[in-house]
Amino acid sequence: MKKTLILFFLLSLTGYSQDHSDKLFSNIDIEFIVANKVEYDYHYNDQPGLHIDEIANTKPALGASYSYNFNLFKKLSLGVISGFQFQERPDLSMFKLGSTIKYFFVNNDNVFIFLNPYTYNFSLKKDQFKNGSNTRFGIGFPVLKRDDFNLNINVYYEVNDLSLYGSKPLYSNEIPQNIIFRSFGVSIGTQF
Repeated sequence: MKKTLILFFLLSLTGYSQDHSDKLFSNIDIEFIVANKVEYDYHYNDQPGLHIDEIANTKPALGASYSYNFNLFKKLSLGVISGFQFQERPDLSMFKLGSTIKYFFVNNDNVFIFLNPYTYNFSLKKDQFKNGSNTRFGIGFPVLKRDDFNLNINVYYEVNDLSLYGSKPLYSNEIPQNIIFRSFGVSIGTQF
């Protein structure tokens, strides 16, 4: 009986949104990301693990993402997110697939904070890296509101942690282990 009541309560909360048409929405974003700290772990055959903080040779990354969201409550949505990110130096390109949580301060047409708690990174070029993860936290501001869509600007902090085991060296003849990008980003996108 308790399980039935809990399930009924949770299902009734999902209906708390304004109406059915507001329950589902999508976002498409174009991203510009600048690393403020890059940690590269590697080793040589005759030396134990080495670690360098490398930012001088790093260039900004560009990306694009798409999320499909469901308003769980009036101010809270859950969604799935996919995307692509290209890092020019070091040369890394990755596809992303994960989840997103958004909290709207008023409703889903206004300012929101968001968290992508875990996004799986993978590459089609296994000599670049095997896999990795991404976590992102930020805030979004609507700058243009229309009946059918909003134009948003998002500002965020993210961490990309990539496993480089078995991939080609980034510099010379080192044996790569992993690389972590700690970055700030800005994106512009459409919510519809």
